[in-house]
Amino acid sequence: MKTLNNRTAFVTGGASGIGLGIAKALASEGANVAIADVQADRLASALSELQSITSSVMTLEVDVRDKASLEDASSRIESELGPVSILCNNAGIGGGGKVLDTAEESWKNVIDINFWGVLNGIQVFLPGMLERGGPGHIVNTASFSGIQGHGHQSAYGSSKFAVVGLSEFLRNDLAETGVGVSVLCPHVVDTPILDGLRQRASKQVLSLIDGMAVSPDIVGQQVVSAMEQDELYIFCDGVQTREMLTKRCETLLAAMDRQFPPAGE
Repeated sequence: MKTLNNRTAFVTGGASGIGLGIAKALASEGANVAIADVQADRLASALSELQSITSSVMTLEVDVRDKASLEDASSRIESELGPVSILCNNAGIGGGGKVLDTAEESWKNVIDINFWGVLNGIQVFLPGMLERGGPGHIVNTASFSGIQGHGHQSAYGSSKFAVVGLSEFLRNDLAETGVGVSVLCPHVVDTPILDGLRQRASKQVLSLIDGMAVSPDIVGQQVVSAMEQDELYIFCDGVQTREMLTKRCETLLAAMDRQFPPAGE
């Protein structure tokens, strides 16, 4: 999207963390912004922050697991701010240790919110974008844990791998339309999810994550830039994350070379 001014954006999980950072960046670009969350107290605080940037803002209590809740939000947003042309499926939760140590209920809850919440948002809002013929853009929040499996984040990481794959296939589906798709893959961002990790982390890990943590406001600006340039992947982190990605790609290529050596070898 070349311009976000006067476009209507909907951000789930928008009352704090990355979602609020995205909402503030969109508002600063002149977009009408609707944010949704399940925590009413955080919505009230976020509304106050956003109103310091724009008057074209509204908040809604929405459970992304419930498609009917999203359909109601769509109607209310269109009535007050206009039809949604920017969808940021950002709502998500952490959860899961080792695969066999993660309870089935935790698996279900994480997948329902982190994956089905994204898919529900697409199914509710994308048809209208296509009917109007664009321009439009969808940003799905995954994680660097959806690019490389590291640590012990079974349910969370699996859900984020699924979001990356869904976004890639959706981008293929929409290639000939006016609707773009990006997938946000942050590694360490200073959000409420990180607060939970800090409580469990060793001193060594705590020092590492605090050294890598990126501000949600910076992430929001990166998301806006990616939408304007129609980029598929949005990464937010520096040297350590690049090194991990390089190692993953080298490992994949090395495995392919062992099975299918380059010609002449």
